[in-house]
Amino acid sequence: MPFERRAVKDTLQRVAGKYAGKATFFRPADEGGPTGSCGPHETDDDMIVALNLHQYGNENKVSDWCFKKVLITHNDKSVTATITDACPGCQDKSLDLTPGVFNKLANPDEGVIDIHWCVIEEGQDTCTEGEDAQVSAPSKKGKKD
Repeated sequence: MPFERRAVKDTLQRVAGKYAGKATFFRPADEGGPTGSCGPHETDDDMIVALNLHQYGNENKVSDWCFKKVLITHNDKSVTATITDACPGCQDKSLDLTPGVFNKLANPDEGVIDIHWCVIEEGQDTCTEGEDAQVSAPSKKGKKD
């Protein structure tokens, strides 16, 4: 396999397993502006998240992570959301949630919570069991090896 194709395959390899990180929350209109790094308008009630910059990549560009659905779990609660922004201040494997997402997982007074999360496909409602994911970018549908 040519080097360029192998590099693309390695970068875009499908994630298996879960990410373990922290979740915080942000108010789009007041913190970073109402337009996310992926482009759409954001409000506090939207079911969206900002992905840590380490995984997102260049926050001034649309990432391969943009518009991926994620399942986020904290203790016995889970919620689905869509990645539409980057979080420069977040730790690796962590997410910044809108209040609409955070409130479904915990009381906002907690501020920072431990989470597990994964990318899910349409119709999927659980994360793939296994080790914490190590790959930093999801696959693109229709991408050839």
